[in-house]
Amino acid sequence: MGRSVVEVSTDSTLPMVVHAEWAERFPWVFQGTTTRGASSEPLDFRMFGPAPAGRVMERWQRLRRDTGFLRVVHGRQVHGRDVMVHQGGPPGLFVGWGRDGHATRTPGVLLAVSLADCVPVFLADPMRGVVALLHAGWRGAAAGILEVGLSVLGDRFGSRAEDLALHLGPSICGECYEVGPEVFDALGAPIPDCPDRLDLRAILARRAVSAGIRTDEITFSGACTRCGDSSFFSHRAGDEERHLGLIGIRPSDVPPGLPR
Repeated sequence: MGRSVVEVSTDSTLPMVVHAEWAERFPWVFQGTTTRGASSEPLDFRMFGPAPAGRVMERWQRLRRDTGFLRVVHGRQVHGRDVMVHQGGPPGLFVGWGRDGHATRTPGVLLAVSLADCVPVFLADPMRGVVALLHAGWRGAAAGILEVGLSVLGDRFGSRAEDLALHLGPSICGECYEVGPEVFDALGAPIPDCPDRLDLRAILARRAVSAGIRTDEITFSGACTRCGDSSFFSHRAGDEERHLGLIGIRPSDVPPGLPR
């Protein structure tokens, strides 16, 4: 279900790829996924890992500076289903605890999730000017992070599933992701007799359709974080670093060079 797209690189100073169709259709939305960056110094945004905190914070400060957003929000991700709504706040970086999803209708607030194989789920409601971003590994998907996210958008902003656009960003593909029967069971998928390959994006797309999102508004990245010479970090490939999924409602002073 849905349609594969190829994200394109931007000409900004921040190495990232964006959904070109969304950039054209929704000029008020800033959306993208950061990449590894230069091989000499990977663009690692892992906030709760072994890297020196000062170096990591420098990268988050660069993110805020290069995107032009006043406030960046992130969460200590626990592969759960809690979604936090952001209505603004002082400039800087806000970090919640135990949050795998974020939503906002406030310009200038940039939502961020960290990734290294899990699926970034981007949501946009052009009717109400709302965006959301969910971090969906298999545990989060099994816990219902997508369904909770849709419920939050409906309850807090009046969003309807049939009005939403959904994009499943760069993540590990079905050919590279082998898991045990217990994972299939947790996701409500047919249970194999032994470990088998699983396409998590396909499962999320089916759940989105079941929730009422139109098939023609569902896209998924053609990129795999694990395959070949990937531009992204992959936990399965042994990377400790993390890249970011990003979405926000553009402030008035977005710097030139970023997609509009």
